[in-house]
Amino acid sequence: MNRCLKLLAAGLLVTAFLVGCHDRGNPIVNGRAPAGSYRYEGYDSKGNSIVVGVISISFVDSVAVKGEWALEKNGPSDNIGPQVGAGLLTGMVDGRDVSINLNPGWVDNNVVLQGTFENDRLRGRWSWITFAGPTSEGTFDATKIL
Repeated sequence: MNRCLKLLAAGLLVTAFLVGCHDRGNPIVNGRAPAGSYRYEGYDSKGNSIVVGVISISFVDSVAVKGEWALEKNGPSDNIGPQVGAGLLTGMVDGRDVSINLNPGWVDNNVVLQGTFENDRLRGRWSWITFAGPTSEGTFDATKIL
């Protein structure tokens, strides 16, 4: 009887360990991946549309992303930084949260996107950051198209 209790206790411990260590997976990497192209729209601090275009994102590994962007001015705002034209992007993903730099390799003139993936959508805030710090900011909404 004592041996049966020890085996039962050991079995419960192993089961608890296996359940506790079960890889629930990164929801972005496993099946709901953001990799692909997104229709992007950026808004100024007043909610006016200022840029539209496409950003494409692919995974480098489980946390790093890279891609390309092509955006054009869509509104009257002149204080939007270097987010008009086309270029490469890099970033990091942590669960559903992402941080993307539209101007990797630049030291003092970056547009950074901080957002959250929700199904096939990426939403958040953009900031134009210079040596003086954040110069202007707004929001963005990107919907997956491919």
